Amino acid sequence: MTATTMQTRSVDSRDLPDDEQYPVWRILAIWAATALPMGLGLWWVMPTFIAPRMEVPALGWLLLATVGLVWQAVLALLILRREVRPFTWENLKRRLWLDKPRSPRTGRASWHLLWWAVGAAVVWAGIAALGLVDPLNDALVHSFPALAPPDYALIENLATPELVGQWWIMGVVLVLIVCNYLIGEELIFRGILLPKMRGAFGRWDVIANGILFSWYHVHLIWEVPGMMFTDWIYAYLTKRYRSYWVGALFHGIDGVFLLIVFPLALAGVIQS
Repeated sequence: MTATTMQTRSVDSRDLPDDEQYPVWRILAIWAATALPMGLGLWWVMPTFIAPRMEVPALGWLLLATVGLVWQAVLALLILRREVRPFTWENLKRRLWLDKPRSPRTGRASWHLLWWAVGAAVVWAGIAALGLVDPLNDALVHSFPALAPPDYALIENLATPELVGQWWIMGVVLVLIVCNYLIGEELIFRGILLPKMRGAFGRWDVIANGILFSWYHVHLIWEVPGMMFTDWIYAYLTKRYRSYWVGALFHGIDGVFLLIVFPLALAGVIQS
């Protein structure tokens, strides 16, 4: 009786019920469907088929990574079409936590709580700028040199004279941003997976989501050690406020950097 009472108290009113939770195998299957295409793209498709045939291989990786993120958006739609019946906005809001952020202390829902995501993003940017997790990443690459980033995977290699004036690339970048931070990668991990991981991981669902998200980045494997210490923040913010928009905003602020850097590179202002 006590265990049942404790379990009931730990479930928020926005949480999906136990009978809708995912088993571990389904969580891992969705993870694999997102991670493996990206990993194979970087480590096999690029060096075997694309990099040897392109003047600017980094552009090939930008295009291939965008295709991978578009696939994730398609995958998210397929999963939701299968699970959400009828396929209405109200049912999608319930399934994906698309409501306003709600304060865990007062219970009040307000869009103003999104500022917590902005504040967290500033702190995260400071951690990145100070390089606090870089020693972890450096240790991995030092121990396993084969895991060092290929030249075509470095964003600075897109700032080349060959791409100056190629403004169509901004269209690719916009697709990448939307599919990365809104309807693809983020939607799968914090919208589709997180609300259904409590059944398999209990109160550790946030940590499990962070671990899965960090190891999804096999296409950025040289950064995974650092991600293991930081990527739980996305899930923590989403679950704390029971709102997809908090985690999506925190994640999506990265896109501001892309919207600044790419126009400068295409205009020839910055060059590698």
